[in-house]
Amino acid sequence: MRIVLLVLFAVLFQIDAFSQKEGPFTIGLSPKYGYLMAHRETKSHLIKAPKTAFELEFSRQDTSGSAWSSVFKYPSRGLTFTYHDYKNPDVLGVSFSVYRFTKFPIFQHKKWGFFDFRLGNGVSYITKKYDEFNNPKNIAIGSYLNGFVNFQFVYTKQFKRLVFGGGVDFSHLSNASLKAPNQGLNTVTGFFRAGYSLAPRKTFNPTDFEKLPLEKVRKFNRWQFHFIFGLKQNLPDHLKSRTFGVGALQALYRLPVNRVWDFETGIDLVYNEANRWFYEIKPVPVYEAFLVGAYAGMSLSIYKAQIYFGLGVYGLNLINPAGWIYNRTGIRFMTNEHWNISFGIKAHIGIADYMEWGIGYRF
Repeated sequence: MRIVLLVLFAVLFQIDAFSQKEGPFTIGLSPKYGYLMAHRETKSHLIKAPKTAFELEFSRQDTSGSAWSSVFKYPSRGLTFTYHDYKNPDVLGVSFSVYRFTKFPIFQHKKWGFFDFRLGNGVSYITKKYDEFNNPKNIAIGSYLNGFVNFQFVYTKQFKRLVFGGGVDFSHLSNASLKAPNQGLNTVTGFFRAGYSLAPRKTFNPTDFEKLPLEKVRKFNRWQFHFIFGLKQNLPDHLKSRTFGVGALQALYRLPVNRVWDFETGIDLVYNEANRWFYEIKPVPVYEAFLVGAYAGMSLSIYKAQIYFGLGVYGLNLINPAGWIYNRTGIRFMTNEHWNISFGIKAHIGIADYMEWGIGYRF
């Protein structure tokens, strides 16, 4: 069931990667060299040597002249396939990742080249996971299939149809507590890029476009409600790890900041079955597993998607397994004017609690 949900997430996230109708195609290959980060002292034994990686990128620049292509100054979108060798074959093995991305221009000039920020998210398969008997040293990853996030800064220069450049990137791999353990793998790499483009990359000229008002870019809805489902596995302690269901109702009120950014605030009503078993061998009463929190955050609209993140504080938290402050980040996909589906991670000060799958309605 977990694998099906993660694969569904990947398919939905990739589905419109090349949906724009105009713009040059580019293919690029990047060898990478860097380090696995021991963001916790308990993970230092996982680092044996600098890691290597290879990335194959397919992208298409959006020069359609649409509202989104104008707002983001001719961005590029596409798919990436990445291979990571963590240089610890017996404990971590290697990973294979596929994810879609949007590349936002920071600086663009026909003579001096292009400097971009790339944001990507998808799924990853790692060949070695934690096993109580066969691989107890892998305290970072408890599942073969995981979520994958990548941030990248890259400079490229085009010589006719050949593209050369380089940059740095950060990658995160984890399963959002679907399977313990879930400390995650964080890597930082530098890379060189060589590629081929079917046509020269175009530069955006802001004088060619009017400053589009919000209503010409997207339809805005102030009230939004989400029905959220999740799965959480308790860490092994006095009991063997077990997976429990989580259900939530979220009500958001949203205010536009500009054409792409929104401020959102609301209430979370959560029922977490895993909390009933957190301290006790026998479950505590059902009412103690309810939580009520106040949430505030920001969301960034990119084509038919919204990337959201924010902080919340519980007003009702009887069991209190992880503290009174929580944070979440994720992505919503607008299926039409009113409905959306969402995938996100709810955490407590950066430590993942569970993955959220949601269906939302916008009035």
